[in-house]
Amino acid sequence: MVPTTLGELHVQRGGPTGGDTAPLWPSVLSDGRTSWGAHLPVLHQLGWRTLLVDPPGTGGSGPAARAFTMEECATAAIRILDASAADRAAILGLSWGGFVGLRVALAAPERVSALVLSNTSTRRPSLLPRQRAQLSSYLVRAGVPRGLGRRTVAAMLSESSHRADPGFTERLAAGADRLERAQLARVVRSVLANRTDVADALPRITAPTLVIAGEEDQAFARVHAEELAGRIPGARLEVLPYVGHMAPREAPGAVARLLDGFLGGPRDH
Repeated sequence: MVPTTLGELHVQRGGPTGGDTAPLWPSVLSDGRTSWGAHLPVLHQLGWRTLLVDPPGTGGSGPAARAFTMEECATAAIRILDASAADRAAILGLSWGGFVGLRVALAAPERVSALVLSNTSTRRPSLLPRQRAQLSSYLVRAGVPRGLGRRTVAAMLSESSHRADPGFTERLAAGADRLERAQLARVVRSVLANRTDVADALPRITAPTLVIAGEEDQAFARVHAEELAGRIPGARLEVLPYVGHMAPREAPGAVARLLDGFLGGPRDH
């Protein structure tokens, strides 16, 4: 458990103790293992020490006592690096985790050796999505509508993923519905409605960057990934077919190959 300004966050350490460090931050409605668990063996085999993060209110982490910013999430991520005696790290972020990774790279570029940004965006939501997220946060807190997880998961995963692994769809939806209402409302408001825009700052990012998109991602269409890859100097873009908003979980084989190619070579210390 790592104390941060967001509360105590559960971080599962794994892999070789002397390896370079790779924290992994998941998406909304997910804990670290659900989003990134399939890739821990791959990263360990490549020699990476992993720090699997459960964001506030998920997995083994405590709830956030208040609304928070993505910049505060970045500060929490840096605190996790400090607690793990990691001077530099390759940050892997899915959706919410991508928001965090971008801000760590901007606030503390000397701490970031590489970025993997999956199914994420640099933009603040436009007015209508922001209003929808605010309304959702109020409804969630009030307990209406019930079954939010099932409706949300339907939009997160591609049709191919639903068909290939309906059990995962059910587990993800059930996990979302088990989250404490006030905490989930706080996360929805903080992450989906009130995050800032960092698009104009992207050219300042110096870390090697891999951007992963899902061709069927309904949350962040391909244009979001193209903007990230176009504005971050030297960034590489990979768009995966038949994949929705959770590429590391929906296409573990394809993402593992990308991580192998991107993180498996000689590393800059």
